[in-house]
Amino acid sequence: MGERSGYSVLAGAGGYWGIPEHLSHIRNLVENTEQGVDEIILGTLDDAGPLRPLLCRVLAERDPDRDPGFALRHFYAETGGPVRQWLGQEVYRGPWVWLYGITRLRRAKPVEHIVPDVTHWLACRRQGAVTALGDTADPAAVPPVTGRLRDAKWQVRVAAAEAVRRLAGSGVQVGGAAEALLRCLHHERQEVVEQAAAALAVPALRDHLVWSRATLMPLAGAIVDNALDGVVAPLTPLWPGEV
Repeated sequence: MGERSGYSVLAGAGGYWGIPEHLSHIRNLVENTEQGVDEIILGTLDDAGPLRPLLCRVLAERDPDRDPGFALRHFYAETGGPVRQWLGQEVYRGPWVWLYGITRLRRAKPVEHIVPDVTHWLACRRQGAVTALGDTADPAAVPPVTGRLRDAKWQVRVAAAEAVRRLAGSGVQVGGAAEALLRCLHHERQEVVEQAAAALAVPALRDHLVWSRATLMPLAGAIVDNALDGVVAPLTPLWPGEV
């Protein structure tokens, strides 16, 4: 691949979230089998500016078993002062971990690093942790995510239900979350009910959703009816190329 054609592979990868042509270009970049694509992307990271997280995520999507150093090096450094040290400590918290695709890199051991935060006293930390775990495509993430479906904060329950959906969409068996999701159908917050119904509507859990219908109050019942018909609450996208 020549230099000109190589850089054309990257053209159009930026832009705004949700614009179909940008999503199409990003997916083409993820699925591109042309020789040398990985090397081209790796060679642009230092000068990629605001595109760097997206390009790192593309690399993680292309090969989840690659050495995570290409992404982690932008946070960790032997020298660089207290800010750099703080970034290194916080990389597994908040949106960096999924925007850079670290959640998808098996050798970065994301579940091991993220799980301690699912019981943190701050609800925002618990919420961020279950969101990140849902993006790992790792069966080991199911138990800690399921535990947060009983969280005292409704926002954390919503994030946990979304995480179950993402794990199921990645091919992970999520049957262990069924009971906790069914309990969420009786929650006072509509957002919790909607996301729980959406999670139970995945093929592996759909029978549980059908059986639950007779026990529900009218509003929850209507939400479940919609979910059974394929009308579910949307997932909050984690990165511009998510499908």
